[in-house]
Amino acid sequence: MDKKANTLKGKKRRFYLVSAVSCVLVIAIVAFAVLISYQIPWRYDMTAQRIFTLSQQTLDVLDGLEETVQIAAVYPEGQEEQMVVSLLDEYEKASDNILVEYVDAEREPTKLAKYELDVSAVTNGTLIVKSGERSKIIENASLFETNELGSIFNGEREITGAVRYVTTDDMPVVYFVQGHEEANTASVMSKAVSALQQDAYEVREVTLLQAGRVPEDADVLVFASPKSDISDQELEMLQNYTMEGGKVLFLVDSVMNTNSIVLDNFNTWLHEFGLDITNNYIVEEDPSYHLSNQPLYLIPGFGPHEITQKIAESRKMVILPVARGISEVEYDKTTVTQSILMVSSEKSWVRSDMTIPTAERTEADMAGPMPVAYAVSRSNVKWGNDAARVVVIGNSSFAYDGNIEVQANRDLFLNSINWLQGGRESDLIASKVINADRLIIRGDDFVKLAIICMGVLPGIAFLGALAVWALRRNQ
Repeated sequence: MDKKANTLKGKKRRFYLVSAVSCVLVIAIVAFAVLISYQIPWRYDMTAQRIFTLSQQTLDVLDGLEETVQIAAVYPEGQEEQMVVSLLDEYEKASDNILVEYVDAEREPTKLAKYELDVSAVTNGTLIVKSGERSKIIENASLFETNELGSIFNGEREITGAVRYVTTDDMPVVYFVQGHEEANTASVMSKAVSALQQDAYEVREVTLLQAGRVPEDADVLVFASPKSDISDQELEMLQNYTMEGGKVLFLVDSVMNTNSIVLDNFNTWLHEFGLDITNNYIVEEDPSYHLSNQPLYLIPGFGPHEITQKIAESRKMVILPVARGISEVEYDKTTVTQSILMVSSEKSWVRSDMTIPTAERTEADMAGPMPVAYAVSRSNVKWGNDAARVVVIGNSSFAYDGNIEVQANRDLFLNSINWLQGGRESDLIASKVINADRLIIRGDDFVKLAIICMGVLPGIAFLGALAVWALRRNQ
């Protein structure tokens, strides 16, 4: 009995020893695998929109970095937004020149002070992107928003745009002209300004009468919904600027309650490009060309031009709330080249007499279709200068905060600026929807997931069972 008992005790000791060694080995293998996983770039983004997968545009920007970019994420300790944290991790993994730190503004004010921001306060959820002397603040409201598609995450678009902005040496300068009751860039067009900065433009404001001339570094001038006319002196400045090869984006809105507001000097300048902006508004009666039950909210058709080509190919729409029709006047076709960018339907009509009380069409109203946007170039060879370029759109509110993110409105605004700048390509990144109710996996992703679920995972379990069987068989 003692011999049998000793044999059983020996087997138990060997069993415990083998079990302990097996546990240690499993723990060691798991720990080793975790360590290795942090050293190699193997990862798989299961989100439908690839929220945590950096796009090729971002990778190209990061590959081209020659200087360090610091990104400070301002959050109370322990309350960091995990989606932002995960995305910032991808930026750090993708480039040694990206340095991310998390700052608790209340507990670590000295950390925040080193970024030398010209603001009175920084709110929680803010990202600060800095390189050298240039910095860009990204508000939390810019990272997350809600539109007709649902909850939207703009993380990669905003961060990559900010990195591009703070590291680009020579950025084209876009001036928003003030002094004629134009739209306020800070309160009304802040997202348009931000989009330009993300696309590596420097954005400034100018009042021509105060400056005495168009700034020498002005690559593009923007007139955003002027309510009053330019003076004769400003008209001369504008004519000289375009005679020297200047570029202008002119956004003009309908004035629906009066006939008294007339932009004569603006019109005099635009007549040089074969265009007329006499006040009117378009009523669209084709339901395919306006928003539901809103005949003044146009969804215009596109003309063939590089500004609108990609928008049309993507089957996206531009929405213009209350549009002014743009007319043609006689012009020199040997020097001026016009292209219609957008046009209303044949069922539309145009009202230019604002004293007509009825909302119905009258004999005084003009039948459509009516162009609502033009792109024009004019040769300046006779003055020995580069060609001038002008884009005129009979609406400005499409580019206002609250509208610019709708459908292709943002694309229209940026494409117009880029064409004016000489056909510059935009590398901005699309927003990503984060509140999908279902995970839909198709194509190659489905094959990968099927291999993992039906091959890799069962294979690991089988190998584990085989190892246990082998160990017990040799006891």
